[in-house]
Amino acid sequence: MTKSCVHLAIAVAVSAAVVSVQAGAAQAAPATPSQRNERFASVTPAEPLLRSRSDAAQQAAQVPGATALLLEALRWRGHTAKQIGVPSQLWCADFMNFVLKRAGGKGTGSRAARSFLKYGKLLDGPRVGAIAILYRGPNNGHVGVVRGTDGQGNPILISGNHGPTVMQSTYPKERVLGYVMPPDYVLHEMAAAARKSASAE
Repeated sequence: MTKSCVHLAIAVAVSAAVVSVQAGAAQAAPATPSQRNERFASVTPAEPLLRSRSDAAQQAAQVPGATALLLEALRWRGHTAKQIGVPSQLWCADFMNFVLKRAGGKGTGSRAARSFLKYGKLLDGPRVGAIAILYRGPNNGHVGVVRGTDGQGNPILISGNHGPTVMQSTYPKERVLGYVMPPDYVLHEMAAAARKSASAE
């Protein structure tokens, strides 16, 4: 498989992931008592961060490593910490490091969500496949992969430690401490891993 074909395959996959946000949010189950905790936000009808499949494909081609990160995170929705093999308490950063490794990259190696504020390149806003770090008290945080935004600009994240499993949820944009893109060398490693995987299929 040629490099251009691999990029096209990755772009199509992330396009499908992004444009399905609205359908997935509409089917979300009613919140449980644990989901009413202040760290969570109700899942609301969402519009994709990217406005068209061509936009998604263009961004995927520009940052294929970030695309691989999002797709890897999506594969683990519904899994518990035990199923993934990470500690069952405050495990959002554990999940973030886990998916980075699974995608062929390297994370912070820290269990602290805020460790990702010093990881890679700080962005001026949300991007599909970027990492979002959220406020959760003076010393704590929450971290996940950006899948899109809703109509009010609130980020839609795939993250661990959302209740008992990896889940998709919408969070208030006011809680965002920062958006980061993994370091270039990590993006290159994940892109290479994605190309190798696609070539083997």
